[in-house]
Amino acid sequence: METTTEFRELLIAALPHMRAYARSLTGSADQADDLVQDTALRLMGAQEQYRQGTNFRAWAIAALRNRFIDLRRRARFHGGSIDDIDTSLFAHPASQETIVYFEETAREFWRLTPAHREIITMVGINGMSYEQVAQVLGCPIGTVRSRLARARAELQAAIDGREAAAAKPAARERARRAA
Repeated sequence: METTTEFRELLIAALPHMRAYARSLTGSADQADDLVQDTALRLMGAQEQYRQGTNFRAWAIAALRNRFIDLRRRARFHGGSIDDIDTSLFAHPASQETIVYFEETAREFWRLTPAHREIITMVGINGMSYEQVAQVLGCPIGTVRSRLARARAELQAAIDGREAAAAKPAARERARRAA
């Protein structure tokens, strides 16, 4: 390429075509603009690879497409941001049974000993690894695992006990009606 100025002029002339193609790939104006900007920066860095006299726009769009494919491949392994998830695809109103079960679980959670609440909160709610919890509590990982197992068992037993107690009056009522 004779000068950087000529290359920039070719790039500027290709930008509208790159934006249009990027929007068709991404379906989002913001993502398309990010893709075009990223590709333009990469093209500027690789300007010595462009052969003068060839179709610059085709070269730039091929680079854009390749960058898009690279980003998609990486996104498969990274999962993206939770903010990018369309929650309307997953969200539905909770049923009354779900709400009651959640309230019972929360009530039983607060009845646990402070040590059991702490370990369930760290692992189950905050998503800390066993190693991280062991460091915070200053104990071996095996101790974390056993405390968590006991806390989960205690919580499950409390929930199951409530469900069994709630089912007994209903069973007695059915037996009384049948008699």
